[in-house]
Amino acid sequence: MTVMDSDVAVLGAGSFGTAIAAAISRSGFAVHLYCHRAEQAEDIRVSGENRRFFPGHRMPELIRPTNDLQACLGKSTLFLAFPAKMLDHYVEELAVANPEAIVVNLAKGLHPEHFTFAKLFEQRLPSAAYVALKGPTFARPMFLGELSGLTCGTASDHARARVVELFANSMVDLDFCSSAEAVDALSAIKNVYAVALGIGGSLDLSENTIYLLISRIVREVQAVLNALGGDSSALLTYSGLGDLLLTGMCDTSRNRTLGLMLGRGLYIDMARSGFLTEGVRSFTILKSRIGQDLPIFDTVFDIMEHRAEPIALLDALGLRHMG
Repeated sequence: MTVMDSDVAVLGAGSFGTAIAAAISRSGFAVHLYCHRAEQAEDIRVSGENRRFFPGHRMPELIRPTNDLQACLGKSTLFLAFPAKMLDHYVEELAVANPEAIVVNLAKGLHPEHFTFAKLFEQRLPSAAYVALKGPTFARPMFLGELSGLTCGTASDHARARVVELFANSMVDLDFCSSAEAVDALSAIKNVYAVALGIGGSLDLSENTIYLLISRIVREVQAVLNALGGDSSALLTYSGLGDLLLTGMCDTSRNRTLGLMLGRGLYIDMARSGFLTEGVRSFTILKSRIGQDLPIFDTVFDIMEHRAEPIALLDALGLRHMG
């Protein structure tokens, strides 16, 4: 395989950052993988594995672990694969080091001030070409080279072309949305409804009722996008229905697991920051923006705040007293 330029870096050597780096390397690109700790970068170099996240699996040779942040920030294409709460810091770093970079954001969640991360970059680093890259992808299957799907959300033609190039032979199928903001918003909205599907999964509902619930959720997600002024066609991308179903129906999903725990009567202290999942963090920000009644959303919020019992989800659908 011909090794192509290494002018690309993934910032964050967690499970998803490592999986993205592996996918890019399959297209023949050398990729710098920034490790927050020098010890992690050295361990990957010596062992040839990311032993914390993928023990027993060799890292592709084209992945180049490093602890040199400034060298990574200077690359023309940067994938951001760290917790959402760190994005503000890296916007400031990029504004100094590389304000015209192609920035591909993998983080999911919402920004307390700017709402979406697309809007954060639009307002604070408008010279960067911003891409929201989200979809129904768990890290381990992607790292192992199993076919996965991602949505490339961007209004930038050259950024879109670059992402297509980097994933051309990666076992990652791309679809596209011109609204990065809609893709960012969906990545948070679906977490809320994954909690709802977890609660539904705890209630021993029939298949008919589960898929009725899914259909009603899809309608409500579309209503949320419309209320936010977003592009509702994004719902039909990988980052929409695909990610909603992966996160809401797979028992390895943290947000579905949260719903299952709530539905089974386990008390969860939502104020404990160590336990919070993306779904919990998204609720308050979303509710403040939507400004309308949404039966499923509002009921799940009440269940999470211990103001309602899990069976109230059926009341939200108008089903408990039917027949």
